[in-house]
Amino acid sequence: MQKLVVLTLFSFFLLSCTEKEKTYEELEAEVLCDVLPEVAKYELENYFLYYRLESLQIDSTKIEDKKYLKKIRDEKISNIISLLNEYKKVEIGVLDTLYTANKVKEDKNNYKFDSLGVRGLDIKEFEKSNLKVHLVNYKNTFEGDERNSETPLLFLCRVLISKNENTARFSVYKYYGGYDVICSFSKENQKWIVKEIIKE
Repeated sequence: MQKLVVLTLFSFFLLSCTEKEKTYEELEAEVLCDVLPEVAKYELENYFLYYRLESLQIDSTKIEDKKYLKKIRDEKISNIISLLNEYKKVEIGVLDTLYTANKVKEDKNNYKFDSLGVRGLDIKEFEKSNLKVHLVNYKNTFEGDERNSETPLLFLCRVLISKNENTARFSVYKYYGGYDVICSFSKENQKWIVKEIIKE
């Protein structure tokens, strides 16, 4: 009887020590949390060109000077980029739904799934992100407050993750065009990093 009790306790100990396997959705969230600061930097450098003028502290005598406005905007973007790796210092909007994803023919990776359907996001999925993420309902994306916000807004598709969990791919959609983000898992840092961004 004593052996049975010891064996049972040992079994419970082993079960408690084994790490619970992550769901696919948890893996997707992990990829997004790790790489969104890099995606936000790309957005700020390449797409996020306009700010509401009242937020720029502009000298009214120079309001017509386009070089002056560009200089102010570039300084503000540089300040935001410098804060991207600081915990929750930069806010970014993400559409509350991940679009469908399909493997492209040119991609030679073996993914867990070659296509994934639409799924909703929960704000809890971004708790581990360095960025302060707020989810935006689709119907609000074309309304003035969100469209004209100083916060970049990302439309993301589902994340395709390789079977060996060392490569991932997802797309970012814009009001005009978009781009694909190729990620790899860094064993050294134990996190996902952006390997390549491919414009459409």
